[in-house]
Parts: sequence; C-alpha cells; structure tokens
Amino acid sequence: MPTRCIIGLSSGSSAEGVDAVLLEAEGAGLELRVRLVLALHQPYPADLREMIRRMSSPGKLDGKETALLHRLLGETFAAAARQAADRASMSLRNVQCLGCPGHIVWHEPGGRFPSTFAVGMAAVVAERTGVTTVGDFRSRDVAVGGHGVPLSALADHLLFRHAQENRVLIHLGSAARIVYLPASGRPVDVLGFEAGPCNLFLDSVMRHLTGGREEYDAGGKNGVQGRCLEPLLQRWLAHPYLQRRPPKSLSRQTFGDEFLAQTAPTAQQLQASLHDLVCTATHFVARGITVALRRFLPERRPLQRVLLSGGGIRNGFLWHLLEQQLTGIPLDKTDQHGVPSDARKAIESAILAAFTVDGVPANLPAVTGAAGSRLLGSLTPGSSANWARCLAWMAAQTAPLAVEQE
Repeated sequence: MPTRCIIGLSSGSSAEGVDAVLLEAEGAGLELRVRLVLALHQPYPADLREMIRRMSSPGKLDGKETALLHRLLGETFAAAARQAADRASMSLRNVQCLGCPGHIVWHEPGGRFPSTFAVGMAAVVAERTGVTTVGDFRSRDVAVGGHGVPLSALADHLLFRHAQENRVLIHLGSAARIVYLPASGRPVDVLGFEAGPCNLFLDSVMRHLTGGREEYDAGGKNGVQGRCLEPLLQRWLAHPYLQRRPPKSLSRQTFGDEFLAQTAPTAQQLQASLHDLVCTATHFVARGITVALRRFLPERRPLQRVLLSGGGIRNGFLWHLLEQQLTGIPLDKTDQHGVPSDARKAIESAILAAFTVDGVPANLPAVTGAAGSRLLGSLTPGSSANWARCLAWMAAQTAPLAVEQE
C-alpha cells in the first residue's frame, strides 16, 4: 500500500492559535502507521482571539459575528495548512486529505438535545488548499447518543499502546481528559472520559481574581505561593460531576462563572488571597484527576506509566502535585514517546481523517457512550483531481478493518 500524506489541524480551548502537522502514513485503518514530518503553531491575532472567547461564553448569540468568525477561522486554518506544506517543501497536490475539526465554541452533552458546535468553514479550507477536508468529527457521535469526547481514544491506541505497560494518557487542556490503554489491549479494552476541569477553570480563576489583567497562571507561579484552603477544596471535590461514572464529558459551564461566584462567601470567611485561591484551584484540578484514576480504572491492572500533553504541562505546580499524588508512577510528556505534546491533537485530527477515508468507524462506544460505532466527520471535496483520488482510495477499501466492540 503506497505512502500517503495527511495534514491535521487543531485549535485549542485557550484560543492561542492553530496547530498544524504534516504526516506520512503507511497502511490503512487499524494497520495505520504514521510518521510526523512537520509540526507548527500559528498564533491567532489578538482580535480573532477575542472573537473566539466572546463566542465561547454564554450570552446572546450574534449571528453575524458567528458567521464572520466561521469564515475567518476557515481562512486561518487554510493558511496554517498551506504553511505546513510549504515548510516541508511539499506540494499540497501530494496531500490526500486534511483533518480539520474546527474550534469548539459550544459543547453541551446533557439535556434532551445534547449539542456540540465548532466554527471554521471547511469549504474555505478545501477551496484554499485543494485538499479534501474532513471535519466536524464530534457531531456524529453526539447524534448517536455519545458525548463526542474523547474521540482521540482509537488514535491514542495506535500511537501509544504498549505490550507490557498499562498506560494512561492525560490531556491537560480545557478539561482533564483521560484515555486508559491496558498492556497488549485491544480497542475494546480502551477507557476514556473527562475527569474534571483543568485549564479553562484555572484560567477563569485568574481572570476573575485579577480583573482580566492576567489570563492564566504562567508556570503555576501564583498557585505555588499560596496555601491550599482545605474546606474549600473539599466542597469543590463534592461536586456531582466528579462522582458520576463514565462515560462523561464536561460542558463549558459546569465549572464556569456561576461555580466561581458560589465560592466567594467561603473565600471571604477563610480570608483567602489570590495566591490561596489559585493554589486551591490547582489542587482541585490535580485531585480531580487522581481521584478519577483510582475510582474508575480497573484495579486489577494498576497504572505503570502516565503520559501528559496539553497546555497544562507548562504549569510546573500542577505537574508537581500530580507527581506527589501518583507516587511511584513515572510521568512523561508524550514528546518522550514520539508525539510532541503541543502537536498531539493535530496528529489525532489527521488520523481521524484517515480513518474516515479508510471506512473505519473511529468512535469507541465504551468511551463516548454512543449507541454504536460510526464513521465520523463530514467530507468537503478538494480539487477535482484530489477528490477523484480520494474516491478511488475509498472505493479500494472494500473490507474496512472495523473496530472490535464485543
């Protein structure tokens, strides 16, 4: 089977910018093997970053601004894809497909009509690059009763599974997302869920306490100077979400402004400083993760290694707390296992796109809670020549390697 090139894009919850990767892939479906050719980060301009943050906050929906952001992000994603190909000295005509999940501005997994919404116009990406674009991966899983996350679980199985080690991947992003990979496990053995809040919560605490002067706790420098307020920590740890069994995922509002406002009376009683509250919030994130690992992962297969990715790995205080609470278990960045932590989500977007054109259902129902496995994503054809090649490839996958579910 010939080698093919695939581009993956990702836009994190911090709205800092878009990550792009170019992969070389051999094989197809569950036999896929990928090699990272190039990874880059393209920061968002300040005005675009502010638009994304406004759109991600609860409030009155502005249809005009939503449509404009949808278009602008499409142009930005396309520029990042072109830049990745240029830096690799590769023509986009040699790229088979492109994974572009967009930027999630709303995710509400509960209620009568669970919903998820991403912006970033796939038609613009396909038009500017000429490459067939696969995006909107979450929606199909949500439509069949799933949480839409973590959709990375099958890709993580291909990238990080180990014959002898029981491993867990923790992505320290907007939420703390966990994927468990037992030694020599099959896709059906993989577990995954969102354990609790992470950067979105910590950043909200910083903005709330500093009046917007500081957007995040750089390196954990504020948290490490404070004291953990145990009464407040215990109150937070009693939150119903942390007690709920997987599959589960967080809505953006669960630990949002209303949750923080409820903290104010207790904080005043404890005479808490800014450093104390950030310290307690960081302890809360770490405890939420470690309690979930102990409560929801199989006791008969103890953890032997933890792999970390996401913006939270730059918070030295959070890393230290995780080390303390996971005594005896090595903590590594995914970089040490061949996947740059900053590029992990973009790599997984590329793999999800490959799964789609290979005809492989990529959601794991045991992970997302969906009623069944499904092909994910919406395809937007690239140039006529690129689309013809994609159609020929898809037609050749006459017996797709379906994911084992039983």
